Amino acid sequence: MNGYSMNDLRRWSGVRVAITGGTSGLGLALVRELRARGAEVALIARHREQVERMASETGAHGIVGDMSNKEDIHRIAMQILGRLGGLDVLVNSASSLGPVPLALLADTECEDFELALATNVLGPFRLTRSLLGALAATARERGSAVVLNVSSDAAVNAYATWGAYGASKAALAHLTRIWNEEMIGEGVRFLNVDPGDMDTSLHALAVPDADRSTLKRPEEAAREMADVIAGALFERRAVESSASDMRLGPGLRRDDESGRRRDDCPRVIPGERSEVRDPICDMRLGPGLRRDDETVR
Repeated sequence: MNGYSMNDLRRWSGVRVAITGGTSGLGLALVRELRARGAEVALIARHREQVERMASETGAHGIVGDMSNKEDIHRIAMQILGRLGGLDVLVNSASSLGPVPLALLADTECEDFELALATNVLGPFRLTRSLLGALAATARERGSAVVLNVSSDAAVNAYATWGAYGASKAALAHLTRIWNEEMIGEGVRFLNVDPGDMDTSLHALAVPDADRSTLKRPEEAAREMADVIAGALFERRAVESSASDMRLGPGLRRDDESGRRRDDCPRVIPGERSEVRDPICDMRLGPGLRRDDETVR
């Protein structure tokens, strides 16, 4: 009925997943995708009415909380573990553009920059740290656990007016690599995935005149992202490199699949832009170079 084989459903049965920003955009699409595959899912978002509606619609556990608010994080973590009874996969998908409309750095208010950092960097750090013991316990018991942080090509390319968002996503990407270096020996994989430009409400805020017909559907990105999670969770192997930075699309590979390390990647000269990127060193979902549009969903 849902297009997945019995083997797929058996594989995902009992897998416990928490997804922040889970009431719209990519977060909601991923909730629906993983529920269809048979996973047990908890969705986290700020607005109670939306959380309750989407939880009822998808059969996921709904948790109300603001990733930018330090005081919410411990309660969110405890509710995740209480509802799911443990955790196999954490997806940090909630994020903030910072200023809306987008603004030059010189015109960006400190409060807007702080919001981007709090939502896109400190929130994922705090929640991951709070759940790290549970993830490590899962890895010991089941052989693997995964943390996936939603990234953007704005983390590696300098785009005017995207300063708060790009700087925060760059910090998250490097944080992901460090987490992976520290936790891979415990069986916990950290993945940094750029889904590409999608047709979401935040993209409409960021680029109101964009041609929606050219944008990827969140459902497509969710299917690709679920496959990435499955590969890391169910097909774990020895990894020598740092965190897997991915751009999902044709020729999907992780930077640990070729025997090459990120130290082998070509150096980028500040101020220069190139449309050609090494397929091992910098990957994303979908063709072309596009900004990520994920939001607090």
